[in-house]
Amino acid sequence: SSAGGVYAGSTGSPFSADTPIKPLSAYGELKAQQEQVATSELDGVCPVIIGRFSNVYGPGQNLGKLQGLISQLAMATATRQPINIFVSLDTIRDYIFVDDAADQVAYWITRAASESNIKLIASGEPVALSQLIRTMQSVTKRKVPVALGSHPSSSHQVLDLRFNPSNVTGLAENARPLKHTPLPVGTKLVYQDILARMQL
Repeated sequence: SSAGGVYAGSTGSPFSADTPIKPLSAYGELKAQQEQVATSELDGVCPVIIGRFSNVYGPGQNLGKLQGLISQLAMATATRQPINIFVSLDTIRDYIFVDDAADQVAYWITRAASESNIKLIASGEPVALSQLIRTMQSVTKRKVPVALGSHPSSSHQVLDLRFNPSNVTGLAENARPLKHTPLPVGTKLVYQDILARMQL
């Protein structure tokens, strides 16, 4: 997640758009540089909204990239092939369903101000890895095969990445609320998509 990249070394979780960033990886540093370039080059030229996203998930994710923990858990469950996990099961992350993230983006774009703005796109619902695995098992009625191990890349994975999403206010009285997909619902949609794609 881009939010995870820039806040990896920050303190005081849960983090908000106002929290000072402290990237620990090349990915996080590049994201921070991109934000600086966008702000310096476009500020005063056109409205700029910078999105910092938590872990976006949903059907249709590229399974070959080995990204997207929920998709990888679903694939491991569907194929009964173990998924390698290199972080603590107490690791906390924020997961937002793709439609919900798009809804938040659309909300902020339609309310773009003249100055640059940073928005944190997240569900605001922290989930431990152990809880995520239990959710997958609950919705699929199958055991998730997990192989725990260690990897050098895990040094950049912090234990607690909770987020406070940018506050959505000022909705018209008759406006529909922004989308919110409960984790079990979104997880089941991902699993069903993988079953269909793999013809299982």
